[in-house]
Amino acid sequence: MQNKGMPLGNLTSQFFANIYLNELDYFVKHKLKAKYYIRYVDDFVILHQSREQLETWKTQINLFLINELKLELHPDKSRVIPLSRGIDFVGFRNFYHFRLLRRYPF
Repeated sequence: MQNKGMPLGNLTSQFFANIYLNELDYFVKHKLKAKYYIRYVDDFVILHQSREQLETWKTQINLFLINELKLELHPDKSRVIPLSRGIDFVGFRNFYHFRLLRRYPF
C-alpha cells in the first residue's frame, strides 16, 4: 500500500501545503463565495447556516480537488455538522459563542 499525504511536523510540508492549497482558497472564497472559510495547512472549516449549501459545497470542493489538484477529501474526516456540537480545529473545540482547549492524555 502506497502512503498518501505529507510528512507531519516537517516545516517544508506546511510551507508547500500553503502554496499548493492556495488554489483551493481562491476557489472556495471567490468561486463558491463562502463567507466563513478558515484553513490551517491541510485542515479547513466552512461555516454556513444551510446544511444543504454545505453539502453542495462539499461535493464541489471534492470535485475541484480531484480534477485540479489531484487530491480528495478524506471520506471519514469530511463532515457537515451543526456548530452546536462543536468543531475540533487547531487544538480547540469551537462552538458558536466560545471555544475550549482540547485535552490530550500525556
